[in-house]
Amino acid sequence: MAMVRNLLVFAVLGMLWTACAERDKTGKVLDTITTGEISIAVEDGYKPVIASCIDVFDSIYRTAKINPRYVSEGEAFKALIDDSVQVVVVGRQLAGKEIEYFQSRGFTPPTTPIAFDALGIILNPGNLDSVLTVQQVKDILTGKITNWNEINPKSKLGKILVVFDNPMSGTLRFVKDSIISGQELSAQASALKTNEEVISYVGKNKSALGIIAANWISDTDDSGVQQFRKEIRIADVAKEAGKEGYGPYQAYLATGDYPFKRTIYIINGQGRRNGLGAGFASYLARDGQRIFLKEGLLPANAVTRLVKTSRE
Repeated sequence: MAMVRNLLVFAVLGMLWTACAERDKTGKVLDTITTGEISIAVEDGYKPVIASCIDVFDSIYRTAKINPRYVSEGEAFKALIDDSVQVVVVGRQLAGKEIEYFQSRGFTPPTTPIAFDALGIILNPGNLDSVLTVQQVKDILTGKITNWNEINPKSKLGKILVVFDNPMSGTLRFVKDSIISGQELSAQASALKTNEEVISYVGKNKSALGIIAANWISDTDDSGVQQFRKEIRIADVAKEAGKEGYGPYQAYLATGDYPFKRTIYIINGQGRRNGLGAGFASYLARDGQRIFLKEGLLPANAVTRLVKTSRE
């Protein structure tokens, strides 16, 4: 009898939960901060760390399912506006007509900074010019410097072939907005499709200079990253000629020594404070900070323990 009573209690509780659960206009039960299913779009540059975050989140909240699409930044914002995804992880906040669109729907999507990453400058291992200044990077990107012998008169590598991940990527947008400040991009620059393709291209072309999201080379414990780093050389960047150069690493993002630092945001377009989008955003901004730290990025809301190491 006791077992029957318990089963009846659980059945009644289940019916009450179903009856009280929030529903959409069609009557479908809506997701909560830890249950349900949503689709999100993630800028390809952040795929490694966000994939890890999703795996951990889904393992903790087993009744939650987050379906990621790894796309360019431009495609992520388009998907958010088209309502084919509810959440995006990108390298900028909403702007202009995007804000107006959501205001016309009666709300402004919460935007949460979750970490800092950087643009990484990568070279072929056969290129020994592994330290560039900010000005040299700008001049290469705008076509004022077109040959490696303008960096090093002894270089025989020839024309500098600049490659990006995607014509709609956050990386290229950051270069245009924050590095070359709206100037025309070099005619010798071209875009592929993904960060992986850029790494592969640079590894095969001695005269190439690739610009990627540092997340693809930041987690030195990851076997895939270890293989990537065998294929390419990561350039250090100095703020001025004669100054020491630094790589796109966690410690130098924290100290401000590396110049090409940027913020990663999660934007929740669900329009609800108690949906799974809000739950995932809250997780990334809190417990998920440890994942960003572990993967070599700089958490937005946690203290990084800096360890002084020798630099060879």
